[in-house]
Amino acid sequence: MSKPASTSPSAENTQLKDIVAHAKEYGFVFQSSEIYDGLAAVYDYGPNGVELKNNLKRLWWEAMTQLHGNVVGIDAAIFMAPQTWEASGHVAGFNDPLIDNLDSKKRYRADVLLEEKAAEYENAGDPARGAALTAEMGRLLTANDLAGVRQLIIDEKIKCPVSG
Repeated sequence: MSKPASTSPSAENTQLKDIVAHAKEYGFVFQSSEIYDGLAAVYDYGPNGVELKNNLKRLWWEAMTQLHGNVVGIDAAIFMAPQTWEASGHVAGFNDPLIDNLDSKKRYRADVLLEEKAAEYENAGDPARGAALTAEMGRLLTANDLAGVRQLIIDEKIKCPVSG
């Protein structure tokens, strides 16, 4: 089996520019507020773009809800009363520390990586080490010590699942 040919960053950039130019030319997207020197990378859907988006949304909806007997669809409110956000803990301090891997271009939640490592310890017969890791992670996250969380990941030698 042969490897796919890799493309250079400049070739990828050229391809992206070609795709954007094509999408603009054929009415899929237009730069938002273009006549007023619109914001870079902010686009509005043109006539063809609206149709494409609606078709994709319809197909996705059918695939997710109508093809499964045990799934139903809802169209929930985006805006909620402030009490909802307070009750869920989002107002007090909702924080998902994320780590970006520049090699694999993947983003991971730090707490998930550490919880998976703790589970590895438990599965390997060392539940005390897993519990200690989980407790230390909890302490660092409660203190909002993101540098400490980063150092804990380094100390535990946690590697990117994709690039190692």
